[in-house]
Order: sequence, then structure tokens, then C-alpha cells
Amino acid sequence: MTSNDALCRISPASKSKTHLLWVPHAGGATAPLFKQFRSLTTSRNAPSSINLWAVRMAGRESRFSDPLETDMDSLVESIATETERTFADDDTLVLAGHSLGALIAYRLAVRLLEKSSGPSRVKGLIVMGASPPNQWTQNRDWLDWDDDAFAEELDRRYGGLPAGLKQHPDALAMFLPIVRADLKLARGVATAEHPTIPVPIRALAGAEDHVANRAKMQGWQALTSTGFSLRVLPGDHFFPVANLSKVLLTAETLSGDGG
Repeated sequence: MTSNDALCRISPASKSKTHLLWVPHAGGATAPLFKQFRSLTTSRNAPSSINLWAVRMAGRESRFSDPLETDMDSLVESIATETERTFADDDTLVLAGHSLGALIAYRLAVRLLEKSSGPSRVKGLIVMGASPPNQWTQNRDWLDWDDDAFAEELDRRYGGLPAGLKQHPDALAMFLPIVRADLKLARGVATAEHPTIPVPIRALAGAEDHVANRAKMQGWQALTSTGFSLRVLPGDHFFPVANLSKVLLTAETLSGDGG
């Protein structure tokens, strides 16, 4: 990562030493989280005991000019380095990821736990709308198709193309290289090693999510040695941001601040 804002604070600064670090879905940005958090603050539904952060991926927002990442190991190592610079040793950190972001968050948890010489600041992992890594398809040839075919397949698989993009070819042309690069991060994931982590995993599934349904998400249970639970929330594959308050409460529970 070449910018110093790769980890973006969503909530205002506070004295709390408990943090939730959110990794967005492929093509995702931090703006929707800012908007949803402001809404929670206005309605006084935002927990005060946890700080919300997000990974700001290359090629978007303030990192628009940064080169896109397509290598998972390199990306995870750079996020791990930024995480260690940002958070104190005695901070409590819960990682969360949506779709591809869940895979990145899991790999980040593995790396941070490996690098920790004492008790780790990582206390839990929240995975949302994502199959466990061993279930990710190895056939990623469609990521190399031309833009028209790629956009059609992306929409078919994830329903992930907003109507506004479809109606504005220039905006779509800017978006496709970003989401294409993000999705290439998952190449080879299915055949890689998937260590069990000694922190609890909480899986959140969308009730109408056809990409990663409840049965698929149950597979995350095999990747923790301490504790697992699965909860179904309203919504399709893009349910997490709308359910931000529930995600924050889940993080509070994992951190020990929620009782």
C-alpha cells in the first residue's frame, strides 16, 4: 500500500481501545460505511464502546492513483503492516469482511496471529456473505473476459452492478478494472492452506443471498478452534452495510465489551 490512508477511520476518535476493522467486498469502497454510520449516529443506534475502521483498497476514493493489487499475499502483508502501525499492542481488534473481504479478513487474522509474539490484539473474526476459502471455485477464467462479457457475468453471479453504472458507460469503464483486480486476489485460494485460527468466528448470512447461503457459510466452523456461530440477517448478498448496527454489536460481543 502506497498511501497513508489505507486504513480509514469511519467513527469519530474516542478513548475506546476496542476496534472493528472492516474489509469491503470486491469493488467496494468506504463511502457507504460513512453514510450508514452517520445514519446510526443520528438515530443514536451506534455503539459508543467500539471504533469502526475500514480498509480502503487501492484504485478508489483517496487511493485512486495507487496501483491495483492482484496478489493476495502481498495485499495481506501490507494491511498487516498498516494494522500494526495503527493499533497499540493493548488494543482489542475484531476483523470483519464481506464477500471477498471475508477471505482477506481471514487471511489477515492468520497473518497477525502469526506475527504476534505475545497475546494477540485480534479477538475475533466476522465473516459476511462468503463461502469458506476451500469452497471458492478454482475456475476464474471469466475474470479475463472482455469488459462486456465480464460485466454481464459479474452481474449474473453477484447482482453487483448498480443501475447507475449500467447507464453510464464511462463510469462502468472505470469500475470494471477495479472489481476485476479485486476478484483476481482469490485465484489459487481454494488449493492454498487454510489454518485453523484460535479466535472465534461469527458468520453472518443474508436471508436472500444466493452467493453464500446459510449452508455454505456453515463451513467456516472448521476454521476456528475456539467458537463459532451463524446468524441470518435480512437482505441479499449486499446485506452487511444496511445491518451495520448488528455487525457492530457482534463485534462488541467478540471483544468482550458486549457482555
